[in-house]
Amino acid sequence: MTIAVSVTVLALVVIAWTPTARKRFVVASSSAVVVIGLTVVLVAEPRWMLVPLALAGVLAVSTVAVRASERPTSRAGAVARGAAAWLTSLAAIASAVIAGGAAWALPALVLPDPSGKHTVGSTVIQWDTGVDEVLTAAPGDTRVLVAQLWYPTEADGPRRPYLESAVVSEAMADQAGLPGFLLDGVAHAETHAIEDAPRVEGPLPLVLFSPGLGGVRTQNSAWAEDLASHGYLVAALDHPYDSAAVVLEDGTVIRSALTTTGDDETDQRVADELAGIRADDLLATLDHLQSHLGIEVGAVAAAGHSIGGAAAILAASRDARVDAVIDIDGLPRGGTPTVPVLAIVAGGGAGSVESDARYERALSEVLASCGTRVVVPGTQHLSFTDAALFLPPLSSLIGSAGRTAGIEAANEETRRFLETTFDRASCPG
Repeated sequence: MTIAVSVTVLALVVIAWTPTARKRFVVASSSAVVVIGLTVVLVAEPRWMLVPLALAGVLAVSTVAVRASERPTSRAGAVARGAAAWLTSLAAIASAVIAGGAAWALPALVLPDPSGKHTVGSTVIQWDTGVDEVLTAAPGDTRVLVAQLWYPTEADGPRRPYLESAVVSEAMADQAGLPGFLLDGVAHAETHAIEDAPRVEGPLPLVLFSPGLGGVRTQNSAWAEDLASHGYLVAALDHPYDSAAVVLEDGTVIRSALTTTGDDETDQRVADELAGIRADDLLATLDHLQSHLGIEVGAVAAAGHSIGGAAAILAASRDARVDAVIDIDGLPRGGTPTVPVLAIVAGGGAGSVESDARYERALSEVLASCGTRVVVPGTQHLSFTDAALFLPPLSSLIGSAGRTAGIEAANEETRRFLETTFDRASCPG
């Protein structure tokens, strides 16, 4: 929408320099087109690039007005009129290009349609695990977890927003070293999931999910919605003091406490510890769903992206209730699961198995017994997350295969793996 209005503004600048005898009509119609376009954008897509877009519209109309005004009789007046028209034209073009370019580089987040037959519902749960919080120094602090569930439903109703608060998108931007307003398209995004809809009756196969380092529970919503539309229950976690921002029921915001020392050995040791904490969070979620909420689950898979994948491997190694593991481009950090493991690996980037010998060795060890490795060509680390849908389309960020290639591959490979492995949830020998 923003790009369309930007093109309209550029067209108006061209019109402004087209000779015409109907001056008043040109000014009136041009103004109407810009006002209508800006109004539509404001209602449908209220984002930061509306500011340069509005400026472009005003300048374009000003150019038309100047060009349509009576020609001055003096030479000085004619020069001033021409200079004003040129300046407003150039400013309008620059503003329109900025707005259109920004809308292209940072599009509003629109999740792909789930491919399954079921309508998807989603709700958020929060509970106190009663376990001492090791990531803060506050005495008596216990670990509070927030999880989002996606599941098949037969209900209809309003759709759930992608994020519960703009605080989360601002924290995500801050982690990337960006101004918070640049990700306003994420803050305003909507999902396909019906908010707080009841689940279908009966036990459902469960997929537990841990996001990447600093990631939030919704970072793989496209993947979660797709699984839910095929009959799975997905539970994705926010990890307090790790995720960019965790918003609790009472409005309290727990921000990430992650830091790097610059010393690889120290940072790797911290990452190992975080993976272990995340694994405990995944298993605590399984406990809560079964024991406290009384949710009947069938087979259970632990999944995660990046360090979340490492946590999933550890969770399966620690608890026999986990029947399968899905590691989405994550360096394993210990653990030897005795259940089927799927590793979905990005085809490029500094962290790919081809360029990182440590990643290759660790992954090969985990997959040695009955693991499956799927390398997706033309993808990067973030290609498998929703970030590929709203970050600039640079190959170094989202890969050369396009915005949706990684997401589609992760969806298809995950479904295929779960369909064929949940009935043989142990490795031979």
